Amino acid sequence: MDFLENLSRQLEDIRLDGTIVRSQFPCPRSVLRYLNYQESVNNPSNLTNASNFENGINVEDTPESPSRMRTKKRFKRRQKRKIKSSFEKPNVNPNEQNRSTTNTIEPISNHKDFYHDYMQLDDVKKGLESGELFEGYIRISQKCPTEAYVPSPDKSKDILLNGIKSRNRALDGDKVVVKIQDKSNWRNPDTEDCQRTGYVVYITNSKENRIVVGSLLVDRGIVHRYSTLIPRDCRIPRLLVDTSTWPFPIDLRDGTKESKDLFYAVLSRWDNYKIPIGILKGVLGESGKINAETEGILIAHDIQEHPYPEDIDKYFPPSFSVEEELKHRQDFRKHCIFSIDPPTAKDLDDALSCVLLLNGNYEIGIHISDVTYFVMQGTPLDEIAEKLATSVYLIQKVYHMLPPALTMMASLLPGTDKLAVSITLEMTPDANVISHSFSQSIIHSCAQLHYAHAQIFLENPDKKDWDESEFPTVYNGYTISDCATAVSHLHKLAAVMRERRFSSGALAINQPKLSFEIDRATCEPLSYSLYTLHESNWLIEEFMLLANTMVAEHLKTHFPTTAMLRNHQAPDVAPMEKAVKLLKTHDIDIDFTSAGSIQKSKAVYCQDENSKNSHWDIIINNILSKPMVRAEYCVIDPDRNMSHFALNVPYYTHFTSPIRRYPDIVVHRLLISWLTNKPIKEYEDPKVIEKIAINSNDRKNNAKKASEASAEIYAACLIGKLGGLEVDAAIMEIKENYFEATVLSMNMNVRVYVNISHNNPDLLHKISKFLIFDNKPTLVIWWDIKGFNKQTLQLFDKVKLKLLKRENCLKLRAILIRDE
Repeated sequence: MDFLENLSRQLEDIRLDGTIVRSQFPCPRSVLRYLNYQESVNNPSNLTNASNFENGINVEDTPESPSRMRTKKRFKRRQKRKIKSSFEKPNVNPNEQNRSTTNTIEPISNHKDFYHDYMQLDDVKKGLESGELFEGYIRISQKCPTEAYVPSPDKSKDILLNGIKSRNRALDGDKVVVKIQDKSNWRNPDTEDCQRTGYVVYITNSKENRIVVGSLLVDRGIVHRYSTLIPRDCRIPRLLVDTSTWPFPIDLRDGTKESKDLFYAVLSRWDNYKIPIGILKGVLGESGKINAETEGILIAHDIQEHPYPEDIDKYFPPSFSVEEELKHRQDFRKHCIFSIDPPTAKDLDDALSCVLLLNGNYEIGIHISDVTYFVMQGTPLDEIAEKLATSVYLIQKVYHMLPPALTMMASLLPGTDKLAVSITLEMTPDANVISHSFSQSIIHSCAQLHYAHAQIFLENPDKKDWDESEFPTVYNGYTISDCATAVSHLHKLAAVMRERRFSSGALAINQPKLSFEIDRATCEPLSYSLYTLHESNWLIEEFMLLANTMVAEHLKTHFPTTAMLRNHQAPDVAPMEKAVKLLKTHDIDIDFTSAGSIQKSKAVYCQDENSKNSHWDIIINNILSKPMVRAEYCVIDPDRNMSHFALNVPYYTHFTSPIRRYPDIVVHRLLISWLTNKPIKEYEDPKVIEKIAINSNDRKNNAKKASEASAEIYAACLIGKLGGLEVDAAIMEIKENYFEATVLSMNMNVRVYVNISHNNPDLLHKISKFLIFDNKPTLVIWWDIKGFNKQTLQLFDKVKLKLLKRENCLKLRAILIRDE
């Protein structure tokens, strides 16, 4: 047996070239027969190869004797009979076609009967009716992938699915049916921190053909044709993929079995085994390179680079005739209208105008691009836009929802006539709306201002002699001074509106956004900064919020069963209580009975930028944002609370960005159908609106995750180029073996491990200990063996970190360093 063990270890080094294995040393037939027999027992798909390789010769190239062929056939029949009696086909979730069970048994590492069989559908229905079972969407923890959660049916603390067995092959975002475990299995039973646990008994709905991006771990053993795909997303399990038929060489990193390149595969099947089966689909490029990693982000989040066919322009409408359009549109072309956007913006959805009336009031125009003219309902163009649902913003590129040419046609560029849908308001100096109207319109924007330009106007309210050369070209007979005057009027109204909104109970949890300066030739980062919001940003925000709210109220009245709304539910009580309790231990009292109470409570602890506690606002916002639920698109439902929690308004929708959001196009169509008295038959069915809303929510969520992932890989790339970066950070969570911290200069969260182990060989401290001190989670760090140099870490503490790029990938590692 010692000889056999040594030989099997040598066999692991045999190279696999396509489907042909060539041994570089002689191997006894008895050993090969033994090894092939063991593999065949556990993998009948390899039965046909049970005697293929002897003495390193490919049998397909060598004629066999009749007696040898008969022996092989008898051997195969015996093994098939054994396997047939040993394995039975388990129950299959009828809705899980992509995870259906087959009779093929995978390699020995892919343990059979690892998971419980799914319940039968009839039993599931009975359990849901009786309350013994409940249904919800599963959420797998990014920080601890062995833990997953499903919202509790009674809105209390989420139900914990502890361990991958409890998930029973469910993936993040799947709709699952869960059964609560016995109390003895709960976490912290009979304590105030008690959390019920459960397990998945059925999967109601799952995304088909999930694409998984990762590196290959290639097994070079003589009898293994499978390799392991290690996903970039830790919430996705490893996949077994067949690489024996992969047509190209798989380059490995020196001294490892891991591929140099990133690959992607489809999770094709997950039977009752520990590890699912994937089908290898393609290679993206070298791991750790910006382009390859970005391709991985796009594929993993189902974002297409080129979603439109080349001939999509045949569905573009002809150029509009001003004379024809004015028959049913209002003419605003003589007004001083301008847009205010970031300098890189191409999709100019909105523009504003402001005129001081003789009675002292203001006539405000909120003009939104009329995309419905360019995207005709029911055309292939419309169908693709509906599927895409949103534009996607990565660091180096924008993937527009509409074809780029159409985006430019619809954008409210200055100096040319454009089609719009307008809201005209008369407002008093104290920002009360005394009248309003909706209309289709034609506008002629006079300037494309940037936020920086508007900010200069606000910071110099009395200046009249503006240098025109320092600003964009102004058209239509207006001047920069005219724009500055209008911006000043709008700002005064916006300031009143903003103060009133928050005093009335609105909540804002602002998170500064990380931005990068990049080399446009190589797309690599040059520097980073936090994008700071100024008063000019708030000016635009207030008028867009007002427009969206007014349109939502209008749709609620005129489309009481089919209006598309933007709903934001209150946070779940249990996680919010946990967050508030944590803050309370640090003498921070948060009243979470309403959005307004949260806003007022946290405002007490916001410090001046020059204060030593200026980071408190960032940490408090990060902690309070975790229990918040995502706002979602939905069809109006008279039996549901349709309010927007954070904005504290009864109805809200998205109307102001139709170039980059498909729900806004739907809202425009509904509003225009009311204006023209031309009902849209398809939109009279609430299920049609609901279907659009569900897809839009999914796409918006994917776009958000892709944007965040893009920022993360750019941060890792830049820090790698710098050879590491020392930063100030503030602690936002303490655990036994690590703490979570926010890098203050980047507003980026990192996990910092402190446990001394072989997995963390580069830690600089010598000892760490977790304890509860004064009801506060605490880590004690010793920087020397004798214990003289000690550092205590708690929530809100500032720390010094060294950020490093991980080897061979664009991920960061953070190490605690001593703050001298």
